[in-house]
Amino acid sequence: MHRYLVRLLITLSATVSAVTTATCVAEGLPKSGRAPEIRLHGDRISLPITMVDEYPFIEGEVAGVKGKFMLDTASEPALSINDHRVPLSGGTTLGQGFYGSGQTFEVHLRSIVKNIRIGSLRYGESTQVDSHDATQLEAITPDFLGWIGYWFWDGYTLKLDYQRLRAMFYKSGPADYLRGEQVVAELPFELRKLPNHPIMHVKVGAVDFVAAFDTGQYGAIYTNAATWHRLTAEGHLKPSLHDKDEFDLSGLRFRGGIMASIDGMGVTTSHFPAAKPIGLAEQNIITLGYGFLKQYKTVWDFKRKRIYLLRP
Repeated sequence: MHRYLVRLLITLSATVSAVTTATCVAEGLPKSGRAPEIRLHGDRISLPITMVDEYPFIEGEVAGVKGKFMLDTASEPALSINDHRVPLSGGTTLGQGFYGSGQTFEVHLRSIVKNIRIGSLRYGESTQVDSHDATQLEAITPDFLGWIGYWFWDGYTLKLDYQRLRAMFYKSGPADYLRGEQVVAELPFELRKLPNHPIMHVKVGAVDFVAAFDTGQYGAIYTNAATWHRLTAEGHLKPSLHDKDEFDLSGLRFRGGIMASIDGMGVTTSHFPAAKPIGLAEQNIITLGYGFLKQYKTVWDFKRKRIYLLRP
């Protein structure tokens, strides 16, 4: 199985883990209300990240079990736990979620989880915590504990530095988080159905795409056969020298004239699994993850709906 299929198999799990057979418990408890104790406090917080392939992780611990949490902007709950790695009790089954590859899993809501550590941050306990069996994600790292998501840093701006291996969170505005930085681009984005998925309109050559940003994946292109052929004929897609099933992308253009290239993209004519939950009706979709983000320091300001690209 080549790398793109492996990525598709294990990515998007948190993105598309929407409950499909929700109980009244789930309906009465939005994701913003789950794990409400798992929040940031203070004006500025800096946490070290560990990269495993294209995925950023924060070391942590749950109920005495040590491991790594994925820092995933596509995950909405503040904390979601891999209950294959961390045995938990006291749960209610909410319904089913599904992976990008189509496999389903039961989603649970745990009434209380004790002794949680995220980097240097410690929480004695948390209530109403999402969990599910994420055995497939243990293919990335065997000690996969779960996800840290959007509501963890609610009210803060995220700055992600892959070179210095830091995730920084700022309570204040651009005067603070842009101080001393060289801004390459300021990219406005929109939000559709979900509060944690930045969406932008971009072009590849002369073809319109909608781009979705996500730290929990490498990046991929979803289109039809005719567009794939056109982009290949125009030289915007070329077979990768490293993997025959991947493609190097050039001519990606953002509003304002910013151009980008990305090596090793997956390209498929299949449906983007997270399109409906995110609110994407467009036919041409490009997901921008590590393949693009690694080229910059990035700032994610959800309050002002801006992503800043900074020189690393």
